Amino acid sequence: MFRKTVLVNALSLAFGAAALSVAVVQPVMAQSNASGNIFGQIDSPSGASVQVENKETGLKRTALPESGGRFQLTALPVGRYTVQLVRDGKVVQTNEVEVQIGQGVDASFTAAVQAVQVTGRRSRIDVSSTNSGATFTAKELAKLPITPSVASIIQLAPNTTRGDSRYGDGNAPSFGGSAASENAFYINGFPVTNVLFQVGTSELPFGAIGQAQVLTGGFGAEFGRSTGGVINISTKSGTNTWEAGGSVSTEPNSMRSKAKNIYYGNNGQATDGKLYTWNQDNTRDSTIANVYVGGPIIKDKLFFYANVERTKTDMDNTRVNADSATAALTGWEERRDTINRGLVKVDWNINDNHRLEATYITDDPKSERSYYGFNYTPGSTGYLTHGSTKNGGAHYESYGPTPVAARVGADIRILNYTGNLSDDVTVTAMIGGSTTRHEFIPFNYNPNVFQVSAPAAARIPGFNYTTTQTTSGNILTDGAQDKQKVMNLNLQYKIGDHTVRAGMDQNKISSVAGTSRAGGGTWAYAIASNPNLPINGSVPAPASNGGYGAQGYYVSRVLSSGVSTPSVDQDAQYIEDTWQVTPKIILKGGLRNEQFTNFNGDGQPYIAMRHQLAPRLGATWDALGDSSLKVFGNLGRYHLQMPTNVAVRAAGASLNTQQYYTYTGTDPVTGAPTGLTPLGGLFSANNEFGQSKDPRQVAAQNMDSLYQDELILGFERAYSAKLNFGAKVTYRKLKSTIDDFCDQRPFDKYAADHGITNHFVFGCALFNPGKDNDFLVDYAGDGTKLTPVHLTAAELGYPDVKRSYAALDLFAEHPLRDGWYGKINYTLSRNSGNTEGQTRSDSGQADVSTTAVFDYPELSLNSDGLLPNDRKHQLKAYGFYQFTDELSVGGNLLVASGRPKNCIGNLPDSYYTAGNPATDYGSEFFFCNGEAAPRGSRGRMPWDVRLDLNVAYQPRFVKGLVLKADVFNVFNRQTAQNQTESYNTGKAVNALYGNVISYTAPRSVKLTAEYNYKF
Repeated sequence: MFRKTVLVNALSLAFGAAALSVAVVQPVMAQSNASGNIFGQIDSPSGASVQVENKETGLKRTALPESGGRFQLTALPVGRYTVQLVRDGKVVQTNEVEVQIGQGVDASFTAAVQAVQVTGRRSRIDVSSTNSGATFTAKELAKLPITPSVASIIQLAPNTTRGDSRYGDGNAPSFGGSAASENAFYINGFPVTNVLFQVGTSELPFGAIGQAQVLTGGFGAEFGRSTGGVINISTKSGTNTWEAGGSVSTEPNSMRSKAKNIYYGNNGQATDGKLYTWNQDNTRDSTIANVYVGGPIIKDKLFFYANVERTKTDMDNTRVNADSATAALTGWEERRDTINRGLVKVDWNINDNHRLEATYITDDPKSERSYYGFNYTPGSTGYLTHGSTKNGGAHYESYGPTPVAARVGADIRILNYTGNLSDDVTVTAMIGGSTTRHEFIPFNYNPNVFQVSAPAAARIPGFNYTTTQTTSGNILTDGAQDKQKVMNLNLQYKIGDHTVRAGMDQNKISSVAGTSRAGGGTWAYAIASNPNLPINGSVPAPASNGGYGAQGYYVSRVLSSGVSTPSVDQDAQYIEDTWQVTPKIILKGGLRNEQFTNFNGDGQPYIAMRHQLAPRLGATWDALGDSSLKVFGNLGRYHLQMPTNVAVRAAGASLNTQQYYTYTGTDPVTGAPTGLTPLGGLFSANNEFGQSKDPRQVAAQNMDSLYQDELILGFERAYSAKLNFGAKVTYRKLKSTIDDFCDQRPFDKYAADHGITNHFVFGCALFNPGKDNDFLVDYAGDGTKLTPVHLTAAELGYPDVKRSYAALDLFAEHPLRDGWYGKINYTLSRNSGNTEGQTRSDSGQADVSTTAVFDYPELSLNSDGLLPNDRKHQLKAYGFYQFTDELSVGGNLLVASGRPKNCIGNLPDSYYTAGNPATDYGSEFFFCNGEAAPRGSRGRMPWDVRLDLNVAYQPRFVKGLVLKADVFNVFNRQTAQNQTESYNTGKAVNALYGNVISYTAPRSVKLTAEYNYKF
């Protein structure tokens, strides 16, 4: 809850002196997340009007100033605009501005602002906005030495860090201490976050990015479903000039440094200091080709833009470690990755007040992998070399080998409408859909041949028990996919000093997910020690069928599947009022109401969270009245949903059946039995016949969603034409989370205390850790009658959930002037608590909201401390320098303290002596050698220092040609990012404890040739 004293103190600190200010008015802003705004002030507004025109498309809008001189034009496409002040039908003054995504730009015609403009470029400070983050245009991104990915853009912003490498590294960022699954990604207003796991995003051709906004906090009521950050991208569009071009980039392995090997740590084991993973022979070659075309179909009315990109990456590397039993057969990998991306966009300016945008995006990542043997045996012939015989491999598409770390693509269709019904009323609407298909096809896999399990003693002499099925176990189900249908509607209405914005949005998500037995099932051959006795006590004796059954031989047809078709409905409504309190002060107050409903594969809701209310309050003070000093603050609550994959793990269907037979022969090719005679009917030991779990029992009743509160206070100052600077403090506190727990003890105690006959067998259930919870419990054991059980937080045994993030951000910026631009950000922060959020980086577990963190209360002991995404110090600096019209250089620097380290071991011996059920988890507790080992108390990983540089040459004699070289990790500092934190194996010390899991990438060079032509 928000306390009045906190609110009053926070706002008093930021805005206490506001009442003393009078001068230029900065009007209210309410913008769509796919557009921007122009606002300003006019001296002597009587008889004046303001006309704006997009310099690329000819789109025109007109605004009449209010009596006090304010004007604003909202929901404008991003781009460059001419702004004209018109009096008596004549243009008397002109400004040029650039509208940026999700921001407002000041185009005032006043003596104060014009005086500021005389000395230099207009300030980039947006005094109308209360959010925090950074916005990058395509031109700025082209000047910086970054890899062409959304992840690289994110890492330029303050308060961001790379997530655990096991989640896809840069593809899974952490914002403000949040987990990698807590972010929201948008393209042209459409959510493109991975809906199955909520980690990562679908992308578009990098050259199609028009602008990218990275919001690290303070976002308004229009944004939801994020307790981390928001990445908001607008694409390029066609203009009144036909353009075409393309680029080719290559990162050759010949210009790449060797990767570091990984060695065992020193744990008093025979393996100490020995080779664990051989990496220095790994190779990587990558090529990116991009072409685009855009222009007017009808000048000023209808525009077309298309961009296609193909990335081809060839990697040869070790895929397992020296301790792997499979290294001799499949220890080396030849990997051929291809990512095909494309975008087509059509913009129709129906007239100056109504606009349609249609966007199609395709993102199709595929990987072909071939496995060969690798020799890790010291002293043997061919030591540390790989074989030439292919023994395995797989085809992947938007999947694996670790599903959550996979690059996930999609086919996306978006239609946006913007209507300016009057000077005071604007409507925006969007509908769209996306489809992601997941594929995993192992090498030589035959989906129509069962697996065969046949111990030597269970084989009838002379029969074939060898199968042609080369894949064992369960694999991704055929037809796995995710679908998303999205719509939103927003209405903005200006009433005097108030601009009220209200809207609703709806996401309907469905998945086909889970795994099933490769080949369809398994033929499990067996022999009974006594052919005349029933199998498992209930299946008729083999001898009852005669033949080989009389000798005890039989077979079972085993079907196993965890395939589910879960779905999620995410609905929200919001209202937000932006109030121009005084000529210099803007207050923005909003309320967002979220509803999250998760359904199992049978369409039954197992979680329904209604009225998750998220109040937001923001304020800005244009202290000097000329947009050169902004003081701002934000106070808000943010909620987060759970993805569809939660149902697969916690509430999904389960099939595990056996049908027993005697047989008279086997297939000479597949090893399948022939001449089958049934022994009884279909059998399932745990009644798993493919039905979903009872939705009433898999989760506590009336849970709260994961949510956190956030407070931000700061200022930004345009000190001069050559210097902007500012500071900001951020505080985030997690108030609630959802995870699963598997502890039956509280239910047994409740039954004993209330005299209930107890036949209940508990698996796991979702709940709110650290809070009272209500459950429906099947004490009768037959599902016919469920008993309501209220358990307090104390009875459940869990502490309050804790996760806090406190940060001080400082920045200094040299605006683009005198041929150069530069910005430096420094962040001092602390991220601590007893839970990371929806994921668990301690062990790389990405089972969103179903991690092991709260499975038993004992897992919470000593768990309060520095969290995995804590980086105490971070310095980020980037910029570029234009020596001449032909030559420029750019740089990007990161200096960050390392991740906290842990020692996670067994519970003390006393827990084993007492028969504590939590001991079954082994090395999962914050204890080492029987002593408490509080979270984050084992020091830190090394500092991460990385410098990237580039140089670009644009020869005058070939207009439109750009030749560029980027050098990433110039000093080849391959920094250890994470390590194995599990201290025990059984009762012994784990030989891998302290082993490096991954290093940052070695130095590499990217060479690019780009050509652009305007017709």
